Amino acid sequence: MSGPSARRPGPIERWGVRRRSTAVAALLILLVMAVAGVVLLEVLGRAVVSAAHDQAMLRQGEILRELELPAQAEQDTGETAVYTRLDPEELTFRLGRPGVIVQLQDPDGHVIAAAPHPATEYELDVPVLEPGESYDSADEVRALLVGTGDFVYVARGIYLNDADYTLTVAVPMALQQDTLRAVGLFLLVGGPLLALLGAALMWILVGRSLASVRRITEQVRGIGTVNLGERVEVPPTRDEIAALAATMNGMLDRLQASDRAQRRFVADASHELRSPLATLSTTVDVAAADASGSMWPEVAPVLRSQSRRMGRLVEDLLTLAKVDDAGLALRTTDVDLDEVVAEEIARMGPATRHRLRVHVEPVRIRGDASRLQQVLRNLLSNADRHAASEIAVSLHAEGDSAVVTVDNDGDTIRPADRERVFERFVRLDDSRTRDTGGSGLGLAISREIVAAHGGTIVATEDPRGRCRFEVRLPLSREAG
Repeated sequence: MSGPSARRPGPIERWGVRRRSTAVAALLILLVMAVAGVVLLEVLGRAVVSAAHDQAMLRQGEILRELELPAQAEQDTGETAVYTRLDPEELTFRLGRPGVIVQLQDPDGHVIAAAPHPATEYELDVPVLEPGESYDSADEVRALLVGTGDFVYVARGIYLNDADYTLTVAVPMALQQDTLRAVGLFLLVGGPLLALLGAALMWILVGRSLASVRRITEQVRGIGTVNLGERVEVPPTRDEIAALAATMNGMLDRLQASDRAQRRFVADASHELRSPLATLSTTVDVAAADASGSMWPEVAPVLRSQSRRMGRLVEDLLTLAKVDDAGLALRTTDVDLDEVVAEEIARMGPATRHRLRVHVEPVRIRGDASRLQQVLRNLLSNADRHAASEIAVSLHAEGDSAVVTVDNDGDTIRPADRERVFERFVRLDDSRTRDTGGSGLGLAISREIVAAHGGTIVATEDPRGRCRFEVRLPLSREAG
């Protein structure tokens, strides 16, 4: 049951990759089409307004040049004063041009003449201008977004027979507006259709891409503990799907290796426990069969020995279980490693039949003293079992490391076995009996403890060619 703070996924979060990819593709296409449509309409609108403005300016220039008649005179203001016997309506009709509208306004703002004649009804919203003043509707249109009106016009104030008039030249924008509306309608209808087409293509492409994932899923689902040796097919493409298949195969490799190690571990642990259990059971049965009870003092040493052996084995198994579960929990403090070595040498001295040579220098590290004692105890016990006559222990500082070496003059370890010796339940001497030999866990535990301290342990040879185990641990900062 989830906690009270657990958040339920939303509807979109529950969609699969295919649906989300399709939705994102459709929304992206709609967004792009909307932005592109607005930009396109803006550019087209400004283009048609600019073209209409250029046409209006051209026609206005032609009309003003035509008004430059011999009958005209220049006023003091420098503005053209047109004197003509034509009335304003006839003059405006004469100034008309194809494709444009020409209007003439009196000082009150009323249209008194236009060419063509029906154009007098058009309201162009032209301000009354003084002679010499001008007005351009395109200036206001350009300030708007896609702001095309019904007309684009330019106006100029002139003198006509000593009266103020406003001459306006306008270009109709009906055709341009129809064109812009057609483009807008195409974008409005074509955008969703294009989004649907893109979503359909994305649905198909993502479906084809996920087909490989579904095939990998089915293959992995069919692999169980019985057939862990099977692997998924890696597609020839060098993409994420191929990386996923390779990752799955790597995971299956690790699972298979872990399964083999677990099965071997269980089998070896069962085998190791079977021997002391059988000895204990047999000894108890023999002692219990003696009605006088005189056998108990004789079998007591055997029971104690086998009980201690089982206790050590169970302790080693628990240590390795902690390593496999979440790693070793170290109680790290400043440790005088020379005192730890000296203590273990003192413990071993009375029990060994071999000669001990010890060279220890003061060295301080950061670590767990009890775990480091366990490492030294395992190495010394291993050396005691294999030595012929002598065991040599050394401790010194070398660079930024503390170096502990444990040598013995027994058989050396072949280079091919120097890494395998640290595996669990490995015994290089198969002829050695289980009662006198170890469980095959001591060196494996020692490597885990040393690795947890950030150090290394290796099997090698000393300068005289004798068997050596060398431990390197980082010095504490104060010692360094």
